[in-house]
Amino acid sequence: MENWSTKFILNIPEIDSQHNGFFELWDKELKLIDASNEDQLVFIIEKMENYIKDHFTAEENLLIKSGYIDLENHIIQHQFFIQKINEMKLELNYKNALLFEKIALFMKKWFLSHIMQFDKKYQETVLSY
Repeated sequence: MENWSTKFILNIPEIDSQHNGFFELWDKELKLIDASNEDQLVFIIEKMENYIKDHFTAEENLLIKSGYIDLENHIIQHQFFIQKINEMKLELNYKNALLFEKIALFMKKWFLSHIMQFDKKYQETVLSY
């Protein structure tokens, strides 16, 4: 799975720092994980989810201030992510051994894709603001 690189930089310091922070947190937590410890899995999922939700809030506030024209669609993407994570967290009740891997893969793939496909779209608007 791909890691943070310069191709994800938007030249918006607050957002770039948060994006990079996601990857740093990701790498740190994955090194510590014990996949057989359900409480630890839930904790890490919630920690990553909270980090991303905080990022979404900061990003959406920035887009509002800059007058980004496609704000509504951007927010829909954020809501989709949160909905999918909530659905997967419900599966934890069934003690699915592969679930952490499924959630982790989804979170990282979605975040990478979101930066490249959606965040790049607002880059010019925010930089000119």
